[in-house]
Amino acid sequence: MLDKSQEAFLLAIELYNRPTIRYHAEGCCFFLCNAWELMLKAYIIRKIGYEAVYYPDSDRTLSLSDCLKKVFTNENDPLRLNMEVVGEFRNTSTHFVTDEYELFYGPILQECVKLYEEKLRELHGIEISDRIPENYLALSVRRGDVDYDVIKARYPREVVEKMLELGSSIVASQSEGAGISYATALRLTKKKGEGFPVRIASDADAAVSILHSLTDPINKYTYRTKRGTHFICRKLAKEGIILKVKGEPKEFNTFHFGVFVDFYNMKGNDAYSYNLSLRDEQPSWGYSQQAIDLMLQEIRRDPEHIIDSMRADLSRRKSTKDR
Repeated sequence: MLDKSQEAFLLAIELYNRPTIRYHAEGCCFFLCNAWELMLKAYIIRKIGYEAVYYPDSDRTLSLSDCLKKVFTNENDPLRLNMEVVGEFRNTSTHFVTDEYELFYGPILQECVKLYEEKLRELHGIEISDRIPENYLALSVRRGDVDYDVIKARYPREVVEKMLELGSSIVASQSEGAGISYATALRLTKKKGEGFPVRIASDADAAVSILHSLTDPINKYTYRTKRGTHFICRKLAKEGIILKVKGEPKEFNTFHFGVFVDFYNMKGNDAYSYNLSLRDEQPSWGYSQQAIDLMLQEIRRDPEHIIDSMRADLSRRKSTKDR
């Protein structure tokens, strides 16, 4: 089951990134759901028993939704919210699909890919990077804004309303720092007959929310400090590399991560980092795969002295600056 799960996952990525396929978002969604369902069923069988993947008094196995509920019991878990959106896409894409759906679902599917990688490691101790390089885990997500005027001209009112509801559900599924951004611009008008009626209310059939600030969708900077630190730790352990600080073996930690950031002046350098915070918030930095690769490269080059030499250089810089 785990082998099939990983095959379905890799096929999902290949389908999405294949330029000759028009409806690649839908194909990716089908195989991602299959990959998740097989992975979760394998975990349930190992932890509870083979019978646990069947419904009571039935030969039917659990659906993806029920597997998620059994393994991740918190209904407000960001993972559950993300997968509910993906599951809804799979269930409706066979009869309700527009070209613009990729603008809505691309970032959601990318988050689904990232979560699969994390949970495959957490639940089964398997590194998907053993079968595909980390940089290939990035989907070629189509960029652009949802142009309401174009959608209005192309589709009937029912489709436009469905898209607005979809946008609201995707916004609601986002978690802080999830790396997903979604923005739709609507023009409010009092002219009768233009657009379709909405009201700003929580109980409306098609409700909208006012956002005070928006950020561009950034999928390049997927590592926060903690996640980047854990990733580097796993890589070093897997390669048998022992980091030393002042001659003592140390596990790579967030302090060491910060030393690299300061030494290479990563904050403010678009190649390495991006401030993901919204307006009036404290800076919250995300780091690129390029930044992580640089750290790994330097540690591999000199694991016994790299941290000490960088700290010494930073101290010299500070002393020179203070003079």
